Formats: sequence, structure tokens, C-alpha cells
Amino acid sequence: MSTTSTDSMDQESSGSPKDKPDHHECLRILSLVLDDEATPQEKEIFKKHLENCMPYFEIYSVDKTIRELIRKNCSDKKLSDKMKNDIRMRVFNMAE
Repeated sequence: MSTTSTDSMDQESSGSPKDKPDHHECLRILSLVLDDEATPQEKEIFKKHLENCMPYFEIYSVDKTIRELIRKNCSDKKLSDKMKNDIRMRVFNMAE
């Protein structure tokens, strides 16, 4: 029986607890992975979590697409810090 909740890694019987990525840790690592700033260890933690957690895979896919669109269409535009923060807050609030 497969699980699709964000607790899917916690419900597995194999592996030690420290092998099971924490959802909050994966969310923290998400931005690092998308910005190509994650360490190899963080990338591996995130990859393992994505393999077993469909909601995080969807979050990753959406965030990656948004970032690619922004880079493609807005890289030559100057935004105020306030505008950047407003966009970040809106994206973050929608992800909750």
C-alpha cells in the first residue's frame, strides 16, 4: 500500500529515523536546491524525500517552473526590495 501524504517517509518501516528526511528540513533545502546552492548532502536528502513524497515533488515542480519563468522573463528588470518581498510572501503564503 502506498501513501501520498507528506508523512509518507515517517510511515515507512525500513530505515532508521535519521534516514527519514524531516519535512521542515526539506522545505528549507528546497530553495537551496532550486538556487543550486545546496550541498551534495542536502541534495541527497531532498532527492530521497521527493522520491517518496508526492506533495513535495509537486511543490518542487511548481517552484522550479516559477523560477525558470521569472529568470526567463524578468532577468533584465529591476524590482524594488519591497516588490521582491511582496512576491516572496505571496508565493510562500500560497504554498502553505
